[in-house]
Amino acid sequence: MGCCISKSTVQPVTVDKSQNFRYKNVTYDLKITYNDLKPIDDHALQTPKSVENSINELADYLAKPAKSELETIRSFYVWICNNISYNTTAYFSGTSAVTEASGVLKSKSSVCEGYANLFQALCVAKNIKCKKISGFAKGYGHQLGTILSYQTNTDHAWNVVFVSGKWRFIETTWGSGHIDENGAFVKNFSNFFFLTKPEHFIEDHYPYINNDIEGSKEWQLLKQIFSLEDFSKSLKTTKYARDWGVIFSSHRYEVVKVDKKASISMESKQNTLSKVSVNLYSSSRKLCNESVVMIKDNFSKYTVIVRPKEIGKYTLKVFGTIDQSQNVMPQLTEYMIECTSTEDEFVPYPEHNGFYGPSTDFKLRGFASSESISAFQICQNGEFELTMKTNKTFKCSADIFETDGSRSSDFVMVEQSNSSVCVKARFVSKGYYKITLFSEFEGSDTYSVAMNILVLNKKAAKIPTPFPHTYSTTAEYNCHLIEPIARNIPSNSNVLFVMSSPVIQELLIDGKVYKKENDQLWNITLKTGGSGVVTVSAKTDNNVNSYSYIYQYVVD
Repeated sequence: MGCCISKSTVQPVTVDKSQNFRYKNVTYDLKITYNDLKPIDDHALQTPKSVENSINELADYLAKPAKSELETIRSFYVWICNNISYNTTAYFSGTSAVTEASGVLKSKSSVCEGYANLFQALCVAKNIKCKKISGFAKGYGHQLGTILSYQTNTDHAWNVVFVSGKWRFIETTWGSGHIDENGAFVKNFSNFFFLTKPEHFIEDHYPYINNDIEGSKEWQLLKQIFSLEDFSKSLKTTKYARDWGVIFSSHRYEVVKVDKKASISMESKQNTLSKVSVNLYSSSRKLCNESVVMIKDNFSKYTVIVRPKEIGKYTLKVFGTIDQSQNVMPQLTEYMIECTSTEDEFVPYPEHNGFYGPSTDFKLRGFASSESISAFQICQNGEFELTMKTNKTFKCSADIFETDGSRSSDFVMVEQSNSSVCVKARFVSKGYYKITLFSEFEGSDTYSVAMNILVLNKKAAKIPTPFPHTYSTTAEYNCHLIEPIARNIPSNSNVLFVMSSPVIQELLIDGKVYKKENDQLWNITLKTGGSGVVTVSAKTDNNVNSYSYIYQYVVD
């Protein structure tokens, strides 16, 4: 029988070893946490070499502190996963590996058959009901879109064990580690494959024992049985996605047919994903991220939009993490994209390695709500404006990013009041743009990302010039500029200047002072001279001599 081990779906993740055995509930019905099992884990990890001479001797030692069959099974699982290495030489060369239980114990190396045999032998030694199950697995070497048949040779083995009144899954091979992209075995203990829930296990394990189709079905341990065809087609999510409750509700098969565009829904209700990203690869492994974006719809829902530039096959990989401090995210799932037609005029997405939408700490920053703010906006005429309500006053700024990643703050302006932030942007051409809103987080003097907004602009702005230059005091004084909203103003002309501010008492423009007479708008006609600059300054207290800059224009 062939053998298949899980393939690394992680772009190296740093693991906190202090939490390695204690992440969440073992199973929902058992209600046991890994903290409860820590003494058993420690005992298994401290096993002396002197008790590893025989199956019975090892089983006796591992079961010694156990107060239940579950704890004994846990001790077996932890010892095997941490002491047996996967024999990649045998796997890749097609040669035989030691698989008989006593031989695996002696060599400390095997393939899946040996892992399963050793676990079963330890259970038999302690009179625990256990079976070895053979079947198909979506592990290392699995090709998306492969349809299995009962004429296909099975490629994997695992165990079922009877504990607490139920048969439950044990997968020591995948629990011990994975094969990386270089074909090397990487030890990486995983709790996920200890008593895995059947609805999770069926995503990558399908039992087929001794050519018995009907008899094998019961070992899915499911009420609703999967056919082999359904198993072949169904999407496999990684252990991280299953552990965190991430589901892909719109496309449950691993192959997605795309006619110009596809929208794939992802949701995570059980745990909040602090970071997510997506990569699209062509059949030649070229990165095609100009054709894919991820939009955050609300607190737990995301939409991946795929618009391939060319007809062909692609691989879509989705990444995510619940740990804000984790810089490199594990993979959540992988799709094959089969594109049969493309848009008549392809417009690329901007460079972006995360999701579009509000940050997970959006409300903590002082914004009132994110539910009513769409992360994808359409602009018809090159002049964009988006107002967001706030619960408090804080400093913020914004930048525009074009499709090539170039960044500009000249074509975006942020205006604030005591209860809102307004982002104004100007687009000089058609296409997609990214607007990033930065804000100060309470207790920090630095700006960080509060929201990313994807904008499709359908027509270039009539005034393709930057906004007037603004300053920190512009937002501090809650300035609202009505005109002129272009940085460049004509020379030797009368230019109407209109703005409002609830706190400014005096304006200073080109050496001339203007005092506030009522609560109406500032409405001033400026007489420009030759080329140069015009600076607008202001003060909020008539008893103070100094003015602060709020706007600057270029006269040409």
